[in-house]
Order: sequence, then C-alpha cells, then structure tokens
Amino acid sequence: MALYHFSVKQVSRGKGQTVVNSAAYISGQKLYNDYYGQVHDYTRKSGVMFTEILKPDYVPERLSDRETLTLWNEVERAEKGKRAQLAYSFDIALQNELTLEENIQLAREFCQEQFVARGMIVDLAVHEGKSKDGDEPDNPHFHVLAPIRPFTEEGIWGNKQKREYVLDEEGNRIKDAKGKYVFNAVSTTGWNDPELLKEWRKAWTEKVNDKFRECHMAARIDHRSYKEQGIDLIPTIHEGYEVRAMEKKGIKTIIGELNRAIRQFNQMFISLKESIQWMKTAYEEMKMELDRRQQNPTLLESLQDYYDKKTQNSSKLSNFYAEMERRGKKISNLQEFAKSINYLQVHNIETMDDLQTRIQELNGIISASKAEISEKREQLKNLEDLEKKMQVLKQNQPLIDEYNHFFFQKRREKFYTEHKKAINYYRKCERELKPYRDKKGRLPESRWKKEKEDLRIMIEELKADNQPYQDELAFVKKVQRCADIARRDREMPETGTSGLSEEKREMPEQESKQKSSIHGRLAENQKLIEEEKVKNRQMKKKRSNEISL
Repeated sequence: MALYHFSVKQVSRGKGQTVVNSAAYISGQKLYNDYYGQVHDYTRKSGVMFTEILKPDYVPERLSDRETLTLWNEVERAEKGKRAQLAYSFDIALQNELTLEENIQLAREFCQEQFVARGMIVDLAVHEGKSKDGDEPDNPHFHVLAPIRPFTEEGIWGNKQKREYVLDEEGNRIKDAKGKYVFNAVSTTGWNDPELLKEWRKAWTEKVNDKFRECHMAARIDHRSYKEQGIDLIPTIHEGYEVRAMEKKGIKTIIGELNRAIRQFNQMFISLKESIQWMKTAYEEMKMELDRRQQNPTLLESLQDYYDKKTQNSSKLSNFYAEMERRGKKISNLQEFAKSINYLQVHNIETMDDLQTRIQELNGIISASKAEISEKREQLKNLEDLEKKMQVLKQNQPLIDEYNHFFFQKRREKFYTEHKKAINYYRKCERELKPYRDKKGRLPESRWKKEKEDLRIMIEELKADNQPYQDELAFVKKVQRCADIARRDREMPETGTSGLSEEKREMPEQESKQKSSIHGRLAENQKLIEEEKVKNRQMKKKRSNEISL
C-alpha cells in the first residue's frame, strides 16, 4: 500500500556530524573531507539507483561536482563555528506502486519546483530500499542534502541569519543587563520556517496523488497526522531493550508478535480508509458525468443502435468504430446480437448498472475459485516438499550410518568435514519431518501420496467448474463494450440534422421496415431464450449444491 514519510533534519557539527560524510553516504561514493582531512568511503553501499546535483541557473558549474573538492567542501569551509549548522537533510518515501523511472521523475520534479526554485542547491539520491524480509514491503526513498547557507547571485556564500534589534516605544534599541543591544536572529532565506515545511509536505502529497490519478490507481497518501485525518489506530506496546534484542536475533516474542499484528491491522485500516475516500470521489465524478449527459438510452436501445449502424450500410463507420473494429471488439452478426438480447432477458438485465453488477458477481465467483485453486496448489507443493525431504533421508541414510559408526573423534571430524553439506542437509530435513512422524517414528508416505492425487483431481475439477463462469464473463464484457460503443456514438454530433429526437420523428419508411424485420427475426429466436433460461437454472442449481457441500 501507499505510505507517507517526509522528515527533515539538520546536519550539525555540534552533533559530531560532517556534511561531506552525509553526501558520501547518500551517493554511495568515496569523498575526501578537506576540512577534517578524512576520507569517507561508502562505495560498498548497495541500492543507490540515481544521484544528481540540482542548482539554480546562476550557481557556477563547479558546485555541480560532488567528488572533487567543491560543493560540500566549500560548505564545510564557509562555516567557521564549532557548532555550525551545515545543511538540511531530507528523507522522503517513494511509492512501491510506481516504477523506478516514475519515482525518479517525481523526486527530480519536486526538488526543482520546491527547492531549486527557492534558490537552494540540492544533492539528490534515490535509494532502492530493497527489503531483506520477504514478508516486509520494499522501502524506496530519496535523500536530499541542501546547504543552509544560501549561494548568492553575486557568486559568494551569503549569510544564514541577520540581526533584528529590539526597539522600545520611541524606536530606540534596547540594551540588556550587560549593556548589549538585544536582537533576534532572523533567517535570511525563510527555509527553516515551520509553515514552509508544512507547504513542502502538502506539495509532495499532491504530486504523488496526482501521479496515482494519472495512472488510474486507487492508492493515495496523506501528509496529515492520523488525528487530523480522524483515524483512530491501535497503539503498539513498548517492547523494551530485551525484546528488541531478541527480535533482532530472530527470536519471536509475544510482544513482538502482538505489535506486528497491530501494525498490520493499522495499515489495513488506513488502506481501507483511503480506498473508501477514493471511491467517494470517484462516485461523485461519475455521477456528475452522468448528470451532464442529456440522453441516457437503455441497454437494449444501445445494442439496437449498434446493430442498426452495422447492418443498414447507411453511413461509413466513424473513427471510433474503425479503431474498435481493428481491435476485433464488435458483434459481427445477427446470431450474436440475438444471443446478447437473450442473455439480458434471461438474467433480467435492463441497465448498464445491472450489467456491471453481473460482471462484479462473476468476478467474485471466479476470484473465489482461483483462490481455492491457489490454496490447493500450495497444499500440493507442501506435500511435494515433504516427499522430497523424505527422499533425502533415504538417500543419505547410508552416509549417516557410516558417520555414526566412527568411534574415534578425529576420524568423525574428518568425515564430517568431507561430507558437511550432505550431513547438515540431512539433519535439517530430519528436524522438519519430525512433527509428521507417528509414535513408532514412521512417516505417512502412503497418505501423502493419496493426498497428492486427491489434490490434483480437485484442482482439475475446480478449473473445469470455473471455466463456464470465465466464458460467461468474457461474453458479458463484450456485450458491455458494444453497448458503450453505441452510447459514445450517440453522443457524437451529427451534421445535416436538427437533432436525434427530430430524426426519430421523421424516420424514413425503409429504415422503419428494417427495424421491424430485426424484431421479427428476434422473435424467431425465442427458442434460444428458453434454452438459455434452462441452462441458467441448471447452473444455479449446480452452484447451490456445491456451496451446500
């Protein structure tokens, strides 16, 4: 799911930090620190997918170089204080739903629009964030380093702050107890303004969500806190040092398991909340579009219009029709048209919403069947793995017997060194098969074999039962496409006419006869309707029996 993270810190000497080291880390490079006379080498760091230094046009090209003694070494030399603040360090999450290229493009555009446009020099680095745990999602993100001290259009490093003296009612400077003028240190750039940070966080949210909308994705991110969003999440339990140490070593704890469950629930809750909001937005947009339309023909009328356009040979197909014909998405004969009408009548489908509901029902049935098939295949795979491990025990038993036969320790150690891989794998398989042994130590080999055959039969039966629903879904989607084609064509303006309603009132006699003949031929296909009804009842009865079983 889409995640939001946007944090900013300051790289400060007072905290024992150096900006050259930070630049080397985010870029995965080896950089020399001229200020301290040190080398910072992160060339072994993996996962750095993209780096670039972005700057305003007036900044000289020498500051686009990271590897020589330029940008970040100049920043170090420009600051004289032992506790000087050197740079802003941003850490911003990218999205797993987008490709690497799309994420890089978003990061570059955001830096240009929000940082460089304000006169900031930024060092950008995109990290892959590949998860080491298969159960955990990847964490793609990008780092941004930006000097706190501005670089002026005069070609020098400017001041970070200026003094604003405190004045009395008469406009005179006020002195403190030591006789020094009282002043406030004010940023010359405003880059440290908390309101600007809020603006940056909001801007990044809008940019990512715009990309999601462009890609027709339901995912969304939100820069607001959970409290601001009205989301009540379950708090996690404090783990403490001992629990964290055990978890780090791979030892599962009760508190750790509970916290993982809480985090999973919270993420699901957030995702559901975001999906509902997106659905509300999409619903309003679609409702507005439907209200905008002046005409809203029925489903049967749309299909009738589509077929009439194809059979009357009165006008050349529009570009839209030509494109659909190129793709092969059309009903090409009366038999298929009659089949479509029969299907709609049998299933009491009168509107496009009814048709969409039927599609959703079929998708639900197919998805449930596929999930069941996937479950059976996973069970089959597990049994095959168990049998494979059992074969390992059989094949390596002579080797283990020989190893156990040695009485002297040195000979045992030598034999173990020579056959370490085989012995260790045997022991691993033995441990994993131990829970499946009976009281006599025997493995249920025959039962596993029978279960495998039963699973294969069940998988084939499920696939066979699912195929009619897939065929029906493909047919219903085809009917939906044809009806949509007719609706779009109806919305296209027609030249030389006074409107569609006027055309209908002044319909030529020949056209009227053609439509009458169509209905006559449809009446002859009443037998198909009855056959479809019988087929539908049989299918429903079969499905009902399966569910009850």
